[in-house]
Amino acid sequence: MAQLLLVDDASALAELFADVIRSTLGHEVAVAVTLRDVSAVLGRLSRLDLAVVDLSFPQEPGSGLDALVEIHAARPEALLAVITQGDDWVAELLRDAWELLPVATVISKSAPLAYQLDAISQVIEHGCAPIDPAIQPLLPLHRPSARTVARFGELVQHAGHAKLWNALLASTDPSYKQIADLSGLKLNTVKNYRVQLLPELEVHGLHEPTLRQMRDFAVRCKAFLTPFLNVAPTV
Repeated sequence: MAQLLLVDDASALAELFADVIRSTLGHEVAVAVTLRDVSAVLGRLSRLDLAVVDLSFPQEPGSGLDALVEIHAARPEALLAVITQGDDWVAELLRDAWELLPVATVISKSAPLAYQLDAISQVIEHGCAPIDPAIQPLLPLHRPSARTVARFGELVQHAGHAKLWNALLASTDPSYKQIADLSGLKLNTVKNYRVQLLPELEVHGLHEPTLRQMRDFAVRCKAFLTPFLNVAPTV
């Protein structure tokens, strides 16, 4: 019998799905329906074999990617799976999760229940399962070897870069003037720092990004970026 954690904000459906897993597969299932619940639920589990995490938490200042990062940090031995509708707006989140974390499979919420249960069984028994065909077009054929969590450190090469990213995280609709005002950097310095970071941003799939695209990336990948902002060397 395995111990699972299901993280999904659709509380009624999550509980129903958990009941089916218990009755059909015979596994124990804990449920977290908010991102805030994840820490508390993890603290109550003596072990964790598999976490199945939805990506969409539209009512919260975060996403399932943040939950996956937290779970992996707290329980690195646990297998990770994503369950998602696969809507276009979560495509970048899904790609980030797939490329940066050891996600064992991705399950479509629209797949038949039997398929979803089989995917869970395969992950528990074999450590991985094929990606749902409905989701596969959203993911690269191969995980890029150059893109790693450690590589985020190259986006914060000194304290000036940290000021730029912190300003982007604090902004809502960033312009060069707004970022200069928020960061205390000169306008031309903001422009120069953006240009300096372009080669590293390409590693993360951003090609000549606007400040808005950089801001969206920073918010989406905050869990990976923030640790480097706190230890950035001085200029």
